[in-house]
Amino acid sequence: MGTLVESLANIEYHLLENSSISRQYKKMEISRIMENEDGFRWDIFNRSICNALVFSVNMASRATEFYSKRQLILSLASKEDIFLFKGITEREADLDDMRLLAESSLDWQVIKTECRNQSLASGRLWESALVQNLIDLRTKYQVRSPIEKELQRIVEEKLSEDLLIKLIANGHTTIRNISKAASLPDYLVREYTEKMAQKGILKIDKTNRPYKFSLV
Repeated sequence: MGTLVESLANIEYHLLENSSISRQYKKMEISRIMENEDGFRWDIFNRSICNALVFSVNMASRATEFYSKRQLILSLASKEDIFLFKGITEREADLDDMRLLAESSLDWQVIKTECRNQSLASGRLWESALVQNLIDLRTKYQVRSPIEKELQRIVEEKLSEDLLIKLIANGHTTIRNISKAASLPDYLVREYTEKMAQKGILKIDKTNRPYKFSLV
C-alpha cells in the first residue's frame, strides 16, 4: 500500500486529511483517500473493502495484471468479484453497474461460491444482501440470474436455523413444540433439524418419543 500511495503522490495526488472525510466514508474503514486537482479520487482499502468483504486469495487469483513497474503492480479484479462487491451494497448506482456487468456475461457460479466462502469466513450472511439486489435487478431491469433461487434457499435455511437454535435454547425441544413456536410445518422443522444434526449443531435424543433436541 505504501508503494501505491508514494506513486500517486509523485503524480500530484494528495492525501485527504481526516477532517475532510465524510462520516459515511469513515464507516467504510478506508485506509487512505488520495485525490488530485481534478477531483479524481482513489479509495484505498487494505484487505477488507468497505468494512465488508475481504479481498480473498481466490479473488487475487482471478485478478488481471494491467500495470507493473518496479515494486508497484496494479491488477483489475474480475467482473464476477466486482459484481459481488456491488451486490452487497444499497447504493442505486451500484445496481446500475450490476446490470451492465450482468449483460456482459458472468460466471454466476464463481459469484455464488465466493459469496458463500465470504459468509462462512466472516459469520455474516452476505447472501441476504446479494439476493435482494438480484431481485431488484430482475424487477427493475428484467435481468435474471441463475443463482437467485439457490441464494434465497440458503438465506431461508440460515435464518430458520438461527430461529430454531434460539427456540431450542429457550426450552422448545420437540418437533411439535418447535413447530408451534416458529409457526412452521412439522415436516419443515424435521428437515431443518436433521440437517442441523448432520452439521453438528444439534444433538437428537432418540431414547424416547417424542425425540428431543439439544444444542451441541
